[in-house]
Amino acid sequence: MNEELKKISVDRYTWYNAPRNVKVTPLRFFYPKNQEDIAKIIQYAEGQNRPLRVRAVGSGHSYSEAAVGKDCLLNMKQMDKAWKTPKEKLHTKHVDKDLVTTQAGMVLKKLIRALDKMDLGMPNLGVIDFQTISGALMTGTHGTGISKPAIPDMVRAIRLVGNEGKFYQIEPSDGISDPAKHDQQKHGELIQNDDQFYSAVLSFGAMGIVYELILEVLPQYWLKEKRYLMKWSELEAQLKDGRFMEKVRKVDFVSCRVNPYEVKGDHRCTILEQEILPKVYKGWAARRRSNLTAILGNFEFLIESTIQKMNQLRKAKNIGKTLNLSMWASQIFGYEGKSQQVLLDSSVSIARYGISSEFAFNADPHKIVEVITSIFDLAKENAEKGDLYQSSHIPIRFVPATKVYLSSAYKRDTVYIDVPLLYGTKADLEILQRYQKMMVDELGAIPHWGKHNKRLYLRQDVIQNHFEKIDTWMEVRAERDKKGTFLNDFIVQLGLAKEPQQMKKSSPNV
Repeated sequence: MNEELKKISVDRYTWYNAPRNVKVTPLRFFYPKNQEDIAKIIQYAEGQNRPLRVRAVGSGHSYSEAAVGKDCLLNMKQMDKAWKTPKEKLHTKHVDKDLVTTQAGMVLKKLIRALDKMDLGMPNLGVIDFQTISGALMTGTHGTGISKPAIPDMVRAIRLVGNEGKFYQIEPSDGISDPAKHDQQKHGELIQNDDQFYSAVLSFGAMGIVYELILEVLPQYWLKEKRYLMKWSELEAQLKDGRFMEKVRKVDFVSCRVNPYEVKGDHRCTILEQEILPKVYKGWAARRRSNLTAILGNFEFLIESTIQKMNQLRKAKNIGKTLNLSMWASQIFGYEGKSQQVLLDSSVSIARYGISSEFAFNADPHKIVEVITSIFDLAKENAEKGDLYQSSHIPIRFVPATKVYLSSAYKRDTVYIDVPLLYGTKADLEILQRYQKMMVDELGAIPHWGKHNKRLYLRQDVIQNHFEKIDTWMEVRAERDKKGTFLNDFIVQLGLAKEPQQMKKSSPNV
């Protein structure tokens, strides 16, 4: 290894994901500052007697092993700038769009602040803001809103470094760039092809190291939120008669939380509604609303701490009542704020400290009732037979159909039902494994790629059966990575790629 690469790397550094359920000690841990550094790392890795694999990590929010790499692992956080995309290279029909170029290591919190300074906002957000934008993209991060895009659906171009350190810019067939004006010397080959784009945009980093993204965003907007209680018996009735799904399609952002435990004959639910306001506040009015949001958003942290102590002290039987208290405390009867403030304040706060398995289903209200009822039954069985209690409510979110090939929302409106737990509470992983078995084997769920899920390692048929474009995705992946440089065990064990023979030869000299 040359001195230049030694200066931006360390030997045998142990990397952990955020909840610390995944760790790896790669041969070399790199801190690239630009795409040229990435290219040199790839050239170095591919030039060894036994070629090395190259993977990138961000904030480690994913609970799965999607990002793990054992050879060369890249921390992308020094690549953390964002700017308005220059208009002069765009096709004329796309020049009026609000486009922003962001480097892959940009943490969402920093990105949304940068956008706010440009008077822009994200069309949607997931539940936390410490993810890097590329990490959120590569595992299919979503928020809620049946007409609002998930992170991959905001992307208009991907810039990545592939085999031999070559640069590529990948867009859909009707891409934003004018091929005649594309700067190939700076950004490499321009590929405008639907199969290439809708495969690469959610690919776990298996087609190259992403260094920049071009996102379509919105002029900054304000939201009004209300969060109110409802009994499950009432929500179930509204799901069955169609009233609730009518609300989901009418209101900009809708989600639910459901207590898995019955208290006083019913299960408490929280309904979240957020609507885009026609008015944008500035100055003192904006600060006043932001302060109110912060005050109202702090109480649930205390509830989480209480739940964790209860579980450790083996007083978990009272968790159902404590979750009810948490949901009661989260009620909000109409506050307003900038897009990112409201979208993030409405999030499942347990995600900051927890671990979860999440499952996708067709957005059929009767299916939602079936799944939630099954969760009630399993939670009750775990409690009665194993003295096992889960430490959070059940979030329900809605996402529109997408063209992204490995999205669990491909070509269908989708409901995501999450099972989050505080990590480190009693039998947390065992509880999740029981849910994975029920959801996948019995209820036909598609697990979320970025959440904790060992079931897919045993059920590769689920991937083959549920993803219509899986063969196309695998063909594109093999074409983009002929040397197997960007593979990892996660991708191979899921049956999404085969390990090249040259990767199995003698150990490298590092």
